[in-house]
Amino acid sequence: MTEQQKKQNSEIGWWEWLGWKGSPPSATTSTPIAIEHLAEPTPSPEAVPTTSVAAIVAPKVVDSVEVVPKTGWDRVMAIYERENAMEKDATIRVVRMSFLGGFLVGGATGYAQARHAYETNNVGRKYLSPSDAVKRKIDYAIVRFAKGGFGTGFKCALITGSIVFLTTHVTAYRDKFSSWYFPAISGFSFRLTLSAVVHLYAMAIDKPVNDAYRLFKRDYEKELKASAEWDSRVTELMQREQIVWRQQAVKKLKQIDQEKMAVFDD
Repeated sequence: MTEQQKKQNSEIGWWEWLGWKGSPPSATTSTPIAIEHLAEPTPSPEAVPTTSVAAIVAPKVVDSVEVVPKTGWDRVMAIYERENAMEKDATIRVVRMSFLGGFLVGGATGYAQARHAYETNNVGRKYLSPSDAVKRKIDYAIVRFAKGGFGTGFKCALITGSIVFLTTHVTAYRDKFSSWYFPAISGFSFRLTLSAVVHLYAMAIDKPVNDAYRLFKRDYEKELKASAEWDSRVTELMQREQIVWRQQAVKKLKQIDQEKMAVFDD
């Protein structure tokens, strides 16, 4: 071994010692290497390059990316960005049912008062015929029923809807549910019974109140999604089969599902 080769083998650089070189130092020789410059071959149109990552790995298609909201306002805005949100649907249902219940109760109360007021204020009045008297009495009762019903229904819908709306949105903003939201929002003595119901529900499923609310929300939104998918299937069947009545489309779709289940069972 010549003196020059010994010197090259003994002097190992830091980059080679750390393993950044592709070839070991023992393979280096003093023989010069001739490098030939070759022209780059032109690829044929039929050839498919396999050296690139894009050719080997197919692009992954992501159906939906769920972005987790970070702040309270982001969580509140996410309620209206989602299609099936429990907060939205629960508020609409409560407002609708409260208005209907208030309309019936207020209308019935107004009808009783209207009957008494009509009999008191129209004593001794002459009518064209007995049927005319009955007709005027019915008209007056219908007007008072509608007036009392709309007034009471609007008040009930406004009160209960605002309570549910504020409770669900405060929960989304804080990302935490507490049974004290109901009495704090609606008045201390007005919703204590509802808070007791919430506690009983949490005790029945053996979970804290916050976890019970999250579980209820998850099941609620799961049912909402299933109901939306069913309505979409019914609408699609009505458009495809030119069915006018929705109930007929529902019945036919149930028969189709039963036939599919029977085939799978066989």
